[in-house]
Amino acid sequence: MNWEEKFMLLAARARAEEVPHVNVAPEVLTLLTSGRPEPLTVAENLWMWLAAGASAVAVPAAMIAVSAYNASMGPLREIVNSISWAM
Repeated sequence: MNWEEKFMLLAARARAEEVPHVNVAPEVLTLLTSGRPEPLTVAENLWMWLAAGASAVAVPAAMIAVSAYNASMGPLREIVNSISWAM
C-alpha cells in the first residue's frame, strides 16, 4: 500500500467518524451572567501597575523630547533659511 492509498484510507475513516454533540452554552452563559468577576492574580496586578507606571512616565518624556527636538532644530532652520535666501 503506497502513501496515497494510506492517505485516502485515513480520509475515509475521518469522514465516517461521527462528531460528538457537546453543548457548553448553558455553562458559559451561567458563568457570564453570574456577575462575579474573578480576582486578578499577582502577575496580572504586577503587569497592570507596570503598564500604568510606564504610561505615566511616557507622557512627560514625550513632552520633553518634543521640546528638546524643537530647541535643537532652531539653528538648523536658520542655516537652511540663509542658504535658501542666498540661492
